[in-house]
Amino acid sequence: MLVPYNRLSEEQKDLVIRVSRENKNLFVEGPPGSGKTLISLYTLRDMVEEGTLRPLLLMYNHSLYGYLKTAMKELEIFDNITIATKDKFFWDLARQNDIQGGGGNYEEKYDLLLTKLLECDLIRSFDVTVVDEVQDLNPKEWLLVKRLSRRITSLGDFNQGIYETKLTKKDIVGQGMMERLTKIFRFHQNIAKLAALFSRTNDDLVSKVSRNSQTLPQIIQVEKIHEFEKIKEILVSLKNMRQRIGVICPDRDLLKQLSYYLTNESVEFNYYPKNIDLRDHDFTSTTPLLISSYSAKGLEFEHVVLFGFNKSSSMVQKLKNEDRLKDVLYVGITRTNTNLYLIKTPDTISEITNIDLFSDDSPKEIDTDWF
Repeated sequence: MLVPYNRLSEEQKDLVIRVSRENKNLFVEGPPGSGKTLISLYTLRDMVEEGTLRPLLLMYNHSLYGYLKTAMKELEIFDNITIATKDKFFWDLARQNDIQGGGGNYEEKYDLLLTKLLECDLIRSFDVTVVDEVQDLNPKEWLLVKRLSRRITSLGDFNQGIYETKLTKKDIVGQGMMERLTKIFRFHQNIAKLAALFSRTNDDLVSKVSRNSQTLPQIIQVEKIHEFEKIKEILVSLKNMRQRIGVICPDRDLLKQLSYYLTNESVEFNYYPKNIDLRDHDFTSTTPLLISSYSAKGLEFEHVVLFGFNKSSSMVQKLKNEDRLKDVLYVGITRTNTNLYLIKTPDTISEITNIDLFSDDSPKEIDTDWF
């Protein structure tokens, strides 16, 4: 699953060395596919081998926890590292300090819990904290990380901030240092060209890509009643490739319906109705993974199928009203290493139906050169 260390770029290797040796807070910024997570993992490996530091690895969601846990197992670096999703970490910390979240909904309880933790006299429990996808923390969580850590290495991309956290790049950098990764290695230029339509920045995403390819993202038009059938056709065509496949959708109800259909059609797949079960998923598996847009954040697959961006979907309308739809599309498109299939129907939102960069009504031969 992991790119071997000797295949990292010189830019990436230099950052691994700097993060391991610098005694200052460091924020590493980079576009999707530039190797931020790789840097965090190889940095942690160096810390474990040194044996004198007590590190904490913190991330947002259960799927990224499962992905990083799989990668750490591959690198054999599980000893002496605390790895946790941020919510669970702070709930556990609150229990250790006899703090209750109070009444209200989950968000209100959690916010009160963070406020009470900030009022505690917390000790610096970790020599270094590595925060992956740092843009997904909120300001109170970030303040707590600073109190608990002697040194922080944070990695992220504020162009992938699909959560409304109010944390800014200025908050992260503070009195520390900032480095930028400038090259994209994961996907090729045609994927970047499509993703750039949904980018919130004016960065020239295409110019950052190191790989060129004649393979086009496939925007496939089908009737609504044939949508699942088309997805099945794609999954069957990819089966013999034995590469990782992500089927990504913003609407969890639609994902559940797809899981019923594929089960009836005897198509093998993985689907977790409860997000927490993604913590134990084997991310080296080549069985297609059905996953929500939010849970897909931070992950990567050789092949990605995107579907379900429907005008009739209450989740899609919610994302649109909250001005997060572009972010979700940007993240979904950039999860692929090579091949992208974007399914559209007469119910698909105009943001997708109006795309005229690429168009096709049937899968072409997929790109296998990169493998």
